[in-house]
Amino acid sequence: MALLAALLALFALQSPPPWAELWVLVPAGVAVSLLAGWRFGVWGTLVPVALFGAAIGLEGPRSLWVWWVPVTALTGVWMGLREDRNATPGARAWMLLPVLLLAVGLPWMFRYQDLIQNLERELRLGDQQFLELARQLVSAGDRLATIERAVAENAKVRGQMLPYLVPSTVFVWMALLVWAGRLIAGRVAGALRWPPLSRARLSEWRLPDGAVWLFLIGLALLVAQWSAATPAAWTLLLNAGLGYCIQGIAVVESLLLARGVPPSVIVVTMTFVFALATPVFMLTTVAVGLSDVWLDYRRMDVPPKPETP
Repeated sequence: MALLAALLALFALQSPPPWAELWVLVPAGVAVSLLAGWRFGVWGTLVPVALFGAAIGLEGPRSLWVWWVPVTALTGVWMGLREDRNATPGARAWMLLPVLLLAVGLPWMFRYQDLIQNLERELRLGDQQFLELARQLVSAGDRLATIERAVAENAKVRGQMLPYLVPSTVFVWMALLVWAGRLIAGRVAGALRWPPLSRARLSEWRLPDGAVWLFLIGLALLVAQWSAATPAAWTLLLNAGLGYCIQGIAVVESLLLARGVPPSVIVVTMTFVFALATPVFMLTTVAVGLSDVWLDYRRMDVPPKPETP
């Protein structure tokens, strides 16, 4: 846990304030909420309620970053309430629903445009520093002009896509911090001599069937071409697609394990295919994960029992 705490503190020091505080506050809030919900039941919901009151009192409702602390804590309580039921990893991912809904609503919140402008300003500053370094290292005029043109074109595309990708990026970041909070809660439970937190394998990943509606709603909003809802549509589509991508990987892993393929071979093969053909890999695994909602491959593909003499 010391290494994890050191990494979180290091990332916090490298991040701009006030968002840097989330590197510490979110895992701590998730850990406390999870343990409270696990040991004290519904009374554990008082933790995110208290965090919500503190957030509103200290920063006000217009602050973008502070909302993530009570919402992720709500996910922590949900995990704690379901801990004794040995939830599958897909069910735990579904517990991130409050975080996803906040990410969906992020573009409609106050100061979101200010956030995008500040982020774009920081990225342009990084572009300028990169070009200054390129001018020092590259002497050929034609090559330097090519680099400057590529940076300018990338900046233009980035400026168009940034408002649509920021909510999904923040959601993935919060999901990782929730996972870190769960790890911390497990270590604290061990120190208190409580039962260990349940663990699950990747091959057991399966999102609840209702999660497909998030994907379909995002797709429908994109087809409807409602400009105000485009960021929300991409947030639903990308993150639900990521969940089904992981489900597709879990299906393939489960089928290969059932046939005796060593886990190391599975990891190396998938890593090689991902590095060689990332778009094809992503689309294929999403398709497998989505079709698993109706076909349930792992239930269909039951290995035959050995014949008894």
